[in-house]
Amino acid sequence: MKKFLLIQGLLVQSLLLISSEFESIDNILSNQLDKPLILGLSHGKFDQSLDILNYADKLKSTKPKTATTDTLYFSYKFKKLKISYESIESSGTVERLTQPKSLTTDVDGDSIYLSYDIYETDNNNLELGLFSKEEKQDPVIIDCYAFGSTVVGGSCDEAKLRVLDSAIYRASGNLVYEPVLETEGESDSKGIYLRISPKSLSLLDLTHTFSYKISTISQSYSSAILNTTDTFIRGLTIDGRNAGELLDQFKLELPQETPWKENTFKYSASSLVPIGDRFGLSLMYSFIKVKRDDYLSNPNKDDFTKNHLLDLSVFYKANDYGILYLKLSASTNYLLGENPLAYNRRSSHLFDHPYGQVNAGLIINF
Repeated sequence: MKKFLLIQGLLVQSLLLISSEFESIDNILSNQLDKPLILGLSHGKFDQSLDILNYADKLKSTKPKTATTDTLYFSYKFKKLKISYESIESSGTVERLTQPKSLTTDVDGDSIYLSYDIYETDNNNLELGLFSKEEKQDPVIIDCYAFGSTVVGGSCDEAKLRVLDSAIYRASGNLVYEPVLETEGESDSKGIYLRISPKSLSLLDLTHTFSYKISTISQSYSSAILNTTDTFIRGLTIDGRNAGELLDQFKLELPQETPWKENTFKYSASSLVPIGDRFGLSLMYSFIKVKRDDYLSNPNKDDFTKNHLLDLSVFYKANDYGILYLKLSASTNYLLGENPLAYNRRSSHLFDHPYGQVNAGLIINF
């Protein structure tokens, strides 16, 4: 028995918070911690109760429900040389009124940083660094999908059209249905940064960080029907349209299967102001500009290349070794430039709106 499925469109998207918490902390506290070893933990969260910028309300058919990021990082400085490592786990869930009614995406990331204090004056310190980052999205499986009033795919009871696993059927006679689509992705980034940090602390003593990053992004998917060359399937008529044309149109909406590159310039300016002996307040502004190479645009959607970010952080020195902090973040265009894996020609509309999230963390310095 042949596998077959009739498809008219598909939405594959989720909400992720994956961005470097270490870079943010390193910008703010660079050269301000006395001891050489830093261990950090942070938890970032988004949900509808925290959506003060109404990001979810600006999206139409699919609404973000929750997103979390857990980050672990450490850094060790020996004289002028510093080496750092960061591990990130991020998960995001969206909801729909129709199938798939819930969709979760998980992404893991690892980063390595190496920097050196290249020059020092009475007032400032110049640090030059290199970094390498990897992100990997776990496979996302779409079991069923609703195209208008028609549900297709997988194991859901309301499915009218399904993909039958013919091998299992021939072997056992059992009707086992395959999911509509399975997709995954990864990104590999290399970059360089220059940081100019003051030795004194006040509102007007700014830390300036300039960075340039080149990211290679790859997305892939598997689906028996989308890549079918079966003339019978492609010759069918669905709602007055040719099935082959519908399949081809849908493939143009999916993330491209050939790798593309993001070239990202980022400038950040931050200040740290002590408040008494135990508290500190930080404000950081960042500007991001992205240029893409070998990227196939979606003719029906706009692409975005700029982002402005603002972070407000409150630090509390609990003792000689531990610092607690809370950070509020806002951006004009979601996480553009922060998470290369999230942006593709299918998800680009998510980056047309301002976005905010909350992070809480612990820094241990010894």
